Amino acid sequence: MSIALFRRLSVRRHRGEVPSGNEPAPPRVGLSAGRARAGDTDQLTARSSLRDMTAAIPGLRERLIERARGAGLLVGSAAVVVVPLWTVVDSVLAPNQVGTFLVVRLACDIPMLLALWALWRLPVGRRQPERLTYLILFVIQGEVAWMALRVQDVGYYLLGFTVAIYLSGCVLVARPRWTGRLVAVSWGSLLVSALTTPQPLRVSELVAVGIYVGTASLVAVLAHVRRYALSNQGLLTRARLEHEQKRTAVLLARLERLSHEDPLTGLANRRRWDGELAEACDAARTHGGSVGVVLLDLDHFKMINDRYGHGGGDAALRDVAALLADRVREGDLVARLGGDELAVLMPGADLDRAEQLAERLREEATRLQPPGFSTGELTLSLGVAAASGATAFPVELMSRADGQLYRAKITRNAVASPRDQLPCPRQPGLPTAAEAVRPAPDPMDHCLPVRTADDRPRPVSRTAPAAPCGASRAGGVVARRPGS
Repeated sequence: MSIALFRRLSVRRHRGEVPSGNEPAPPRVGLSAGRARAGDTDQLTARSSLRDMTAAIPGLRERLIERARGAGLLVGSAAVVVVPLWTVVDSVLAPNQVGTFLVVRLACDIPMLLALWALWRLPVGRRQPERLTYLILFVIQGEVAWMALRVQDVGYYLLGFTVAIYLSGCVLVARPRWTGRLVAVSWGSLLVSALTTPQPLRVSELVAVGIYVGTASLVAVLAHVRRYALSNQGLLTRARLEHEQKRTAVLLARLERLSHEDPLTGLANRRRWDGELAEACDAARTHGGSVGVVLLDLDHFKMINDRYGHGGGDAALRDVAALLADRVREGDLVARLGGDELAVLMPGADLDRAEQLAERLREEATRLQPPGFSTGELTLSLGVAAASGATAFPVELMSRADGQLYRAKITRNAVASPRDQLPCPRQPGLPTAAEAVRPAPDPMDHCLPVRTADDRPRPVSRTAPAAPCGASRAGGVVARRPGS
């Protein structure tokens, strides 16, 4: 019996679904010690019963029932056609009894047709296909046994009589017990026919019955038992192989997830960010769409680590990460780029949408209060940038967003955006803050306004020409990450 497992892997990407390699293997038991649990193929052995197999392997019972039903429909359809056609043999071997035999054959077709209809259309055919299939075979054996001992030449009838036995032992999808029952019914039918026949059987006829039916019974039972054992062994091997394949698939899924996930916050890591940013920019250039980026830092993160320890800093990062993940749209990506720098990728969003999200995040972050923190102690600085169409390139978009974040860090608890451009005084030969730390794609980026907590642009000093825009009044360039 060749049984193909129902292959459907539903690999879920959650921790705890992969068995630990350090856990001891459960003891291997058979049905006598306890039924295997669903999905637990480790408890199966070569001696496990079919009930153990179906209990441990999901979907196997339904698969076997469907195969048995298909075999029953095939056997039943052939039987209801071949049995009446055997009248041709009757007309040659028993011409005086052909009418009686035809009536018997047609009468036996009635229960066979009913069983075939139940297999095809009724729910019982999907629940008990073995019973209905062997009901058809039982009717055939009783009919042929009654005829075989009432003709002169019993050889041809015994040959047809043994076909059902061989078919059960070597072909049908069923348990060996059903072949044993068919053999018992066959011998019982022959005994009843012998007792009711009008003429006593000759010795040659008894020898023929013993050879034909005895050989068929022995071969069919042994073949079915062996076939059943091989099928169970193959099924066990397939089940274990599929279990290992599923386990490997889950491990690969976890590995894939971990390679794109920050372990502290659960957000995407830099590797995934770079890949999805490139895809979003490619889509924007191809289809003429837009893409927005929000970069943000936790203000005074170094002071937070010094005051609350690294555990407090980790708690703050996790709370901010949870806030971002809860507030973005479906399809947006939240990532931790490194340290306390987080980012939001917004495919299809313009600058207005990115600014609205950034301001909402800034306001709600002030209400976060990790354990031990004071209210309002946790604030964010956010830089916003957007690009569309042919201008959407990852490096340039990140550079503009990074420049805006740098400007927001000057005042902290602020959102910086290239919404408006204001003139900025500049002393010849003195670099701006933006030029001191990074290349600026737009020479006016260093002069753009900064939105502070009260949502008012920070005024740019015009009374200190000796200091560049974004620099302190003492003339020093502002650090890249002040206080972080």
